[in-house]
Amino acid sequence: MQWTTDINLGGFGNPAEMQWQTVKSWNSFTDFFEDAVHIDAVTYCESPELLLDLFDKQSGKLETMDVLVGNREEYQSSVDDATVARQLERYYREEKLIVRLKNRKVVHSKLYRIVKPDDEVTLISGSANLSYNSWKNQTNSIVVFETSVDSQLDTKFQKWIDDHRENYANEIFMEDLAEELEEIDDEEEKERRIELWIDNRDTQLTEQGEVHSTVGKELQELGGEVDKFVGVTDDPEAADEVVTIQHEEVEPENTTGRNGEEELADGSGTSEGIKAAKTPEYTITLSTQGFENDGYVDQMKNDLKRRGADVGADAITTPVEGYTNYLQTQYDVPKMWIDDDRERIHLQHGEHHRILTADHDPDPQVLDSALANIEAYIETVDKWGETNNEQAVMAHMYEGVLYGLWAPFVNLYAQQFFGNVTLDNALQYLYIFGESDAGKDKFTEFLLRLISDDLVRGSADADDVGKNQIRSLRNIDTVFPYVVSDISKQKIERIDTLRNFWQDSWHPSNNVSYPTIIFTSNDSRPNDWFRNRTKMLHFDVAFPSNPEDEGFYEAQEDLNAIIDARNPIFSYVSRRILGDVMYTDAGGTVDDVRRTFLDFYEQSGRELPGYFPKEPANREYNIGKRKWRQARERGDVTFERRDDHLIADFDLEPHELYSFRKTLPTKMRPEKSGRKIIIKNPDDFDDWLDSRKSKKDSSNRGFLSRLLGQ
Repeated sequence: MQWTTDINLGGFGNPAEMQWQTVKSWNSFTDFFEDAVHIDAVTYCESPELLLDLFDKQSGKLETMDVLVGNREEYQSSVDDATVARQLERYYREEKLIVRLKNRKVVHSKLYRIVKPDDEVTLISGSANLSYNSWKNQTNSIVVFETSVDSQLDTKFQKWIDDHRENYANEIFMEDLAEELEEIDDEEEKERRIELWIDNRDTQLTEQGEVHSTVGKELQELGGEVDKFVGVTDDPEAADEVVTIQHEEVEPENTTGRNGEEELADGSGTSEGIKAAKTPEYTITLSTQGFENDGYVDQMKNDLKRRGADVGADAITTPVEGYTNYLQTQYDVPKMWIDDDRERIHLQHGEHHRILTADHDPDPQVLDSALANIEAYIETVDKWGETNNEQAVMAHMYEGVLYGLWAPFVNLYAQQFFGNVTLDNALQYLYIFGESDAGKDKFTEFLLRLISDDLVRGSADADDVGKNQIRSLRNIDTVFPYVVSDISKQKIERIDTLRNFWQDSWHPSNNVSYPTIIFTSNDSRPNDWFRNRTKMLHFDVAFPSNPEDEGFYEAQEDLNAIIDARNPIFSYVSRRILGDVMYTDAGGTVDDVRRTFLDFYEQSGRELPGYFPKEPANREYNIGKRKWRQARERGDVTFERRDDHLIADFDLEPHELYSFRKTLPTKMRPEKSGRKIIIKNPDDFDDWLDSRKSKKDSSNRGFLSRLLGQ
């Protein structure tokens, strides 16, 4: 039965014909689209192929269509034919077809605006879907208005549709593929990318990178659930039905400070400002479709299966603990990420989940205790170490702490620097060198525990590090720093992947995070190319390392007590860097943490220690400068100016000069010749050697001028 009437719709001005209709078939519904030149719609639509059918049915009359799909938040899996994918991409590129995907809850509205020749327009609201399946066992009721384009009724209807677009859709189907294909000239490569896209594969990444990036997206969702759960209740059963996540009571191994006072632990048992949860039953599902046989996915299967994964024909379902243990075992790094909103940093280590960004500003007493813990560690140099350069060593240690606390944010700085500077020069490695008893391993343990709420303690063995391992760091999608202990400089020099770790492959659009790398070594200085990419710190100290050494047991007990104390400093550094978006200042990296620490000292009312590096310690306490000055004081070197060069003539064996040449920055262009070092940029040498001279006092003569009597 059909009702038709002409009515002036209260205040809309233009008369419009309104129809109530009961529509029983797909054909009777699509009759409304006859002769359409443009269609706007908010509807259910299972397949984009149906939209192409509408274009075909109109025999070229339909020029454009804009559809918000209310029941699908992804559409890629609906396309399994390359011909269909190419046509959809072409229609998007030619602005004939725009498909908008819902961004959150299901949009149940059914709205159609059908523009026809001579500015006629049909407006439909009701229950009818734009899907074949919905017409098999359903009858639909609709209200149809016939009016003219831009009438008051049409204008209001357009605003209604626009409101849906603005509030419920922010992703355009085919936009990603179209942008990618636009940058490719080779037709065969275009076809390959389309095939990968159909398989829902990330076409920019290696298979390894694609796998870990996909897992990263699932862990992002887990992180959101953990955040919601921990922030709401301590009762797992009341946690919005997130029953696989349990609030974690973490008892610190040691909550006493140097003076026996309780510090650094809050009532929940974990560090102040840090949220902890366990995720024992949470699983990750990884599709294996489209990947090559005997590729990376096949290599993962057996390992994950041993860790509890269910390996099917088309997918691997693995406990999150199994995946993260695989990552830790295979690559010596845990999964750490910054959420999409850049508000929190998350760590998944086995079944343990940490949200390592504080949700409140630090209490001055908590800051005081956290800073005291760091100072206690560094002051073991004075208490138990043997050194001729106490102030310099402690400054270098503190600089290493600042670097470690900055390291997880390196990808945010990479995005800021990208396209403006050479990333490998701006995003430096950290290289810590010293003798075997200089405490380097304990330092890295202290650092790893600081940035992981005590979960991560061990580093990678240098014997396992090579080109393939370094390449893998570009694919496993973690921001947790990769720490390598006791690597030789010869091995570093052989890993040429380190020359262009960032520049060759990192891109903001890849959505794969790279970790920065920290090395410790007994060797002093690798080749020039590595030094140009590295913050180099010297732990010029010897700690009791043998049970027969005086103070060995007391030093070990003291050091372990300091390291075992839980310290929430990273959660507050994280809050400051992310909250103040400090990474948007293209002039800073580690200096942003340095400024944050200076603020923390002020907020806590704690006196700044004299060894705190207000400037980079590797520059302020440069061992190379000290080495050159001491050589001059001992009479081991004399200087002579020849034309534009400075000749440093040494009274040492020729092989001893290599260590002097390596201490000089490469911009001085030093060359060794027998017992001489030729410095081709004397002015920079003068500035470098006399850098403590006030920059404002340009009248002061530099070291070189005084030396040469000028």
